[in-house]
Amino acid sequence: MGLPPPPPPFPIPVDRFVEECDGDDPAQAAQCCAAFATLATQVPVPRDFRGATRTLMELVERTGDGFGRVTKESATAAMAALLATVPGADKNLVNRGVVDKLVAASIADEEDETPRGPAAADQEGGGSPETKRGGVNGMGSLTLNSLECIRILAASEHGVPELMRNDGAMAFATKRCDDGDPRIAEGACDFLCALASRGEAQRTRVRERGGVTALAKGLARHGKGNTHVGFRALLGLAMTCAQDGEAQAELVNVPGVVQALLATQRSDDAAMAGIARDLWGSIGNNPELKKVVMEALRADVERAKAAESA
Repeated sequence: MGLPPPPPPFPIPVDRFVEECDGDDPAQAAQCCAAFATLATQVPVPRDFRGATRTLMELVERTGDGFGRVTKESATAAMAALLATVPGADKNLVNRGVVDKLVAASIADEEDETPRGPAAADQEGGGSPETKRGGVNGMGSLTLNSLECIRILAASEHGVPELMRNDGAMAFATKRCDDGDPRIAEGACDFLCALASRGEAQRTRVRERGGVTALAKGLARHGKGNTHVGFRALLGLAMTCAQDGEAQAELVNVPGVVQALLATQRSDDAAMAGIARDLWGSIGNNPELKKVVMEALRADVERAKAAESA
């Protein structure tokens, strides 16, 4: 048998990609980034695309003259694709301060309540007239894309050291584990899981920066209605709490989480049910928590009664 045919060449040369994204046309830049993000899932990306990191970072920061939410969303989608496919992109982006800049851009976007009307969509390269967090052309929201970028960095050689010292990134993620948008909550929980999976030092980092409470809130809010969030929250809690009594005490004191753990043990999802049973077993083996668990259950019952009578 002969050798398999070589993969097709990447349709967009890096110099053309940089030229189009560096230009003054926001629609062209957004479309070019969106095309790259899609193509990167289908065709191997050449290593020389590491040279596009500067361009993508500048698009995340660029404002005015039509450059705004849509171009930032597309640029961060392209950035996530670059991080996932091109070795060395993590080093280039970390050296350019990518984590702080992604967090700052996402927070500013969340605080901007300006709706994305038809005129704004036309000005920024098309898309539907959605409000913030609605996503653009399948690219997802800026916050969602930023969480995906830092999740990939949490599994990379140069990203882990940055995230071990960047408190802003940890706060950004932990505050969103119980976000009302389950996609955002899933992305935040997924990041904490990725970091915790790296080793004990990283699990300690997650615990010390509020990760246990954040993951527990995610499970309490979304565990019943969204298995994607529930599974990641449970996985993160299993990694951070199974062998740590203090973390278990923090976990069971989060309103609603004890009921969520009990309910998840009866889940139709075998993996979720198994993780919940193992975690509950670890908590049950901690004699100091029995009273706390009973009080948490009583508090949940009282909250439920109050909600029904309201």
